[in-house]
Amino acid sequence: MNETTEAKPVLQLSRVIAASPERVFAAWTTPEDIKVWFGPATCRVLDAHVNLRVGGEFCFHLLTERFGEIKLNGQYRVITPPSKLVYTWQWEGTPELGDESSLVSVDFIPSGDSTEIRLRHEQLPSVQARDSHAEGWNGTLDKLQNYLTD
Repeated sequence: MNETTEAKPVLQLSRVIAASPERVFAAWTTPEDIKVWFGPATCRVLDAHVNLRVGGEFCFHLLTERFGEIKLNGQYRVITPPSKLVYTWQWEGTPELGDESSLVSVDFIPSGDSTEIRLRHEQLPSVQARDSHAEGWNGTLDKLQNYLTD
């Protein structure tokens, strides 16, 4: 199969969190909130910058057990509060996770008094990167759930 026609791995996750879409969207886009919940248990956010506008960028400086200090950068493509975010995703200095840009789409869907988060992370460079991101995203969603329901 030709390299250009070969599909890149895609990760899809869903999680229901007992908080309103407005609260979940705000937690996802506010640096003070992001510093508390973003990343799996083995990760801590040292700093977070968010320019929440289409074309605006974000940068998270992380301390991880596995990779040490790393940075995550991206640019917002779609912002529809409180229902949808689409942004690019690029690790800086972690070839194990892929140095290529990928794309994250997050839908925040009302579900009674809760919110269903549907996350799609696509254009990942390899199955290994997809599986690593699945572990990271699941741990991240666990922390978000604990943060918003405590």
